[in-house]
Amino acid sequence: SSVACQTHCYFFHQAHHFSAMGKGSKPKALIIGSQFTGTFAARDLKHKFYVTVIDCKEYFEYTPGVLRAYVKPAHLDALTFTLQPVLERSMGVKFIWGEVKSLNGDEKYAEVKPIFADTTDRVAFDYCIICSGCNFGPFK
Repeated sequence: SSVACQTHCYFFHQAHHFSAMGKGSKPKALIIGSQFTGTFAARDLKHKFYVTVIDCKEYFEYTPGVLRAYVKPAHLDALTFTLQPVLERSMGVKFIWGEVKSLNGDEKYAEVKPIFADTTDRVAFDYCIICSGCNFGPFK
């Protein structure tokens, strides 16, 4: 029996092609989720898109190694890192620590609630990739 892991990665795309865009302008890509798939997508798209990554966690975590951290707590530093400095300084993409409350594919925007805010902001995109993780569903 195989492990029931479904990576949710959907792509909402704009109605016109890249060629319709003006010279020098890049389309906006919104990536929801910043673990493996979201981070790799941001890295690969940053040269042709203005990339914004949104995640409700401020850190990356290598989950399979977490059990080892229970017996050796110092190992946790090798399994995690803070996302903002890596994504913004090292990769050159924008990071928003927040929660996507709604996504409008027709009008191409996401309503985002930053973690420490009481209101939502609208983040526009031309393309949106949802990389929100795995669903193991052991009780389904």
